Amino acid sequence: MEYRLKASNNRNVAIGIVICLVIAILALGVCFRLIKINQQLTEDLVNNRQVIIQPLGANKEFSFSGAKGDARYLRLIALSFLNLRLNVSKETVQANHDLLLAYACEGQRKVMLPALADEKKRITLTEGSSVFYPQVLRVAADTGLVDITGDLVFTYGMKSADPLPKHYQIRMDTRNDGLCYNAFVEVPVEN
Repeated sequence: MEYRLKASNNRNVAIGIVICLVIAILALGVCFRLIKINQQLTEDLVNNRQVIIQPLGANKEFSFSGAKGDARYLRLIALSFLNLRLNVSKETVQANHDLLLAYACEGQRKVMLPALADEKKRITLTEGSSVFYPQVLRVAADTGLVDITGDLVFTYGMKSADPLPKHYQIRMDTRNDGLCYNAFVEVPVEN
């Protein structure tokens, strides 16, 4: 009888040791996983180079990381650039176009000057204004390309002209730690 109690006691001790070993192995696995996650989070925190930016006309700040930024940020900046180029009147066209040219990349300024001069001439000669109503916005954040279609409406005094369907593409990039556009083109509209 004592033999059975001793064997039963040894078996219970063996089961207890096995359970403790399993718990210890699982705890080591969890500790190893936590250490790896902590290392990754620390590395992300140390190497995090996000810049907080508030786009023109926005009430919310965005974090800008990487070379292009996220799609929401690019969308707001593209709308700001469109506003500067197309929502103009005789009084505001010069200031808006000057501000738009300030955001142009190095080679883009030479390309934009003739187009903006033509638009300025058209607005000042007719003493009108123009407003762009965007309808479809497509953003490719990985390439920095924003594709916008909408209607451009010219107003001359109290009379508005028929809306003109327009399609623009803006390609944005970061150079010298600043955002600029390296393409702002009007794409022919397919009817």
